Amino acid sequence: MRKLLELQRKMVTEKEKKDVEEDPRSIVVKHLAGRGIEVLEAAEAQFPEATKLIVRELARLIKQGKVVGSITGEELYGIFLSLGLRVRMPTKIYYEKKGERKGLSELLRERMKKN
Repeated sequence: MRKLLELQRKMVTEKEKKDVEEDPRSIVVKHLAGRGIEVLEAAEAQFPEATKLIVRELARLIKQGKVVGSITGEELYGIFLSLGLRVRMPTKIYYEKKGERKGLSELLRERMKKN
């Protein structure tokens, strides 16, 4: 009887561990490199349902060993783009002179005030 209870507890703990490991997003995040997390977060904000499906599929491919190595932000963006999802990324252009860094909009505002 005691062995049966121990076996049952062991099965329950293994099942809980498997459930914890099965989170597809955490599997994919571990394999992201560079700006990959930024692309993933932007995609989740703009296309939540589609991103869940894509992340689930990527996690499955990673588990099977079909995706080896890390996934860069550019590669992840390319995956979304090839599936017809144009993920809009926030972009800023900076101007740097004499150690001072300014955004392009700020620089243009200053120059327009001078004229």
